[in-house]
Amino acid sequence: MSGMISESKKEELRARIKTAIDRERDHILEVAETIRTNPEYQFEEFMASQLIADSLREVGFEVEKPYADLETGFRATLRSGRPGPTVAVLAEYDALRGIGHGCGHNLIGASGLASAIGMAEIINEVGGTFVVLGTPAEEGGAGKVIEMEDGAFDDIDACLMIHHHGNTAGAPTQWPDGTCLAVTGYDIEYFGKPAHSANDPYNGVNALNAVIKLFTGIDALRQHVTMDTRIHGIITDGGQAANVVPKYASARISVRAASRGYVQELCEKLENIARGAALMTGCEVQLTKGNELYDMRPSYVIGAAYQKNMEEVGLNLAIPRAGRGMHSTDFGNISYKVPSVTGGFAISHEPIPGHSQEVVDASGSDYGYDQFMKVATAMTLTALDILTSPNLSMQAWDELRHWAERHEQPAG
Repeated sequence: MSGMISESKKEELRARIKTAIDRERDHILEVAETIRTNPEYQFEEFMASQLIADSLREVGFEVEKPYADLETGFRATLRSGRPGPTVAVLAEYDALRGIGHGCGHNLIGASGLASAIGMAEIINEVGGTFVVLGTPAEEGGAGKVIEMEDGAFDDIDACLMIHHHGNTAGAPTQWPDGTCLAVTGYDIEYFGKPAHSANDPYNGVNALNAVIKLFTGIDALRQHVTMDTRIHGIITDGGQAANVVPKYASARISVRAASRGYVQELCEKLENIARGAALMTGCEVQLTKGNELYDMRPSYVIGAAYQKNMEEVGLNLAIPRAGRGMHSTDFGNISYKVPSVTGGFAISHEPIPGHSQEVVDASGSDYGYDQFMKVATAMTLTALDILTSPNLSMQAWDELRHWAERHEQPAG
């Protein structure tokens, strides 16, 4: 059984994992580069998901695809046939419209293959089950949440991921490192009455005016929110002609903050602003609430093991990333259900902006690929730690059950 493996045997297994992944370096990087140079967007990642799924089959995994009613989702499973935990690595592979792989998801997708290669080498000697879960549409669409609602994480004991951190690196080991913002999105539509803007504007009801009042109301709210709050949006429809009073206008708004509870408070305020804008202009309003993404609750217990493995493989940890990230992810929802942690790694020697062409370039650079191979190896070694150390999983579950009392602080 997994808990009976000697320390000398564990060291042998770790060496074999490293060798197996390094042996397939060219194949792994070819997958990463193919995805990078052929960007696909949310729920349209047909090539990327198939490429990774086929590669996992070649390694000996059972692959279920489509998965959770998602054509570009998949679940790849490797069973040892012996008792032990189930550890999952989450693979993302969607790109950003207008940018491409400006978040480095080509590397996250290929990390699933790297870990699969390493675990296939040793799992029959360890016990437990290893899963690579293909999770589409992280950049809007919340593929992980859809899969979770379908039961994808019900049998998982720990979830691991990688993600680029620009020029910084490290796994979270203490609060608030590794946390991020919760977010909820809205589509807000206003319905007015058309009229000629010059001949009889008094007969019209201007839906665009309502959208403008919505934004000015949000701007007035900004001075009365906590420092971690982010409210941002775009006008998705502002009318069709300048000489026609717009009968329809719409906006898309995102509300972010450090806790789910405070986001819910802000959403109530936003809804009141939206309705107030309708009253001010005489329009009808329709609010459509989107996905609710939770703030990340990283497993610091597993994060400490991850960090140790990152040091062991020689990852560049000279510039650590500390504190709360001001981004949001559907991995946050999973972290409320299962002990979860992301290992961050550098793809650039200098700071680079997120969601940018610089990330597209760096995620295909020699340095980026070198650091990626190291972090993928460290993630696989962390999976081995979980499979061979029952106490690690027990401590991670205890941490998750008591997360709020140990770490959360009231907003404001």
